[in-house]
Amino acid sequence: MKVLPLAICLALATGLFLLLLPVPKRTFLPPASLEYTQRSVKDTGAINIVNAVLFDYRGFDSLGEATVIFAAATAFKLLFDPRPIKLFRYGLSPMVKTGIGIFAPFMFIFAIYVTLAGHISPGGAFQGGVILATLSILLAVVYGLRFQMRRTAATPRAATILESLGALGIISIGLMALPLGYSFLTNLPVFQGGLPGTLWSAGSLPLLNITAAVKVGAGFYLIFQAMAGGE
Repeated sequence: MKVLPLAICLALATGLFLLLLPVPKRTFLPPASLEYTQRSVKDTGAINIVNAVLFDYRGFDSLGEATVIFAAATAFKLLFDPRPIKLFRYGLSPMVKTGIGIFAPFMFIFAIYVTLAGHISPGGAFQGGVILATLSILLAVVYGLRFQMRRTAATPRAATILESLGALGIISIGLMALPLGYSFLTNLPVFQGGLPGTLWSAGSLPLLNITAAVKVGAGFYLIFQAMAGGE
């Protein structure tokens, strides 16, 4: 009976080791990749090409991805027991509470930085939103659901409102392009300004990062609340 777990562990270890081996350098890029790497900065003003692809070239698809989080939160709410889990009622020890109290402000600032600088550095809406949701979940686990919802704004009702406002924000920014003759979610020239690589650049991409981060963070927090029975 012990042979099978050992074989599985060896197979996983071998796979992880192979991932660390040097990858042969590709001598060519597919046409789409070549187009993105050569034109994205000129087209969008964003240094982070991944961010440019997510919110400009395939912005409509990214809106669909954000909607999936809302659908997942709804499904979790329908499937999980609404009674609170005892583990999350009163929180952890005073030492852990003190530690997370010191660490939480820095985590919040880092989430804001990752979101606002998503178009000029690795990061963006999805990463910043997940960090914000993780911070809220940590506070709920460490301090307890009752304390967290009583002393902070991270309540299921507030998260639901923020999730809805995030979605409306993305759609509103996208609709602003239609009266000007552009397609939905076009990176509008009216927002263009600043040099690529500066914080004030990349047109409407920073605005989309902010609204999407709010939606993603609130959506993941609602999933946690459904699992923990916080409502």
